[in-house]
Amino acid sequence: MRFWNRIVAALLLGWLSGCAQTPAQTVPGAHIRFYGINSMGQLSELSLVPGREEPGCHNMPLDLKVHRVAQIGFSECMVFAENDCPDEATLVMRWSGKHSRSDPNKNQPTTLITPGSLWLFEAGREVEVASWRCQVDS
Repeated sequence: MRFWNRIVAALLLGWLSGCAQTPAQTVPGAHIRFYGINSMGQLSELSLVPGREEPGCHNMPLDLKVHRVAQIGFSECMVFAENDCPDEATLVMRWSGKHSRSDPNKNQPTTLITPGSLWLFEAGREVEVASWRCQVDS
């Protein structure tokens, strides 16, 4: 009986200490999506990308050729040609949607991807992306 009491106490202590952890700053529903062009010339979401819902710097599992980027819920994101999000490897994007009166980033080439789904690369149709960084307003 004492054995089971110790197990229950250890589990309870582990659960309580886990609840005391400071959670990472997240926004419900926030995510970044990457799209490539498949062998049939169609837009295809690159769905096996871990960490898409979390702020911070993330490396792609592989360097993938990306055609379009969409982000929702973050204040801004940036994409990089090298791992670990080095500033000197920031890729330039352009908004392919309508002219925006409220978001100046959508009216000129920029490195800051604000919320929206029509971000294309300034450098070409498809560009290798190695990492990305998203942030939320604090």
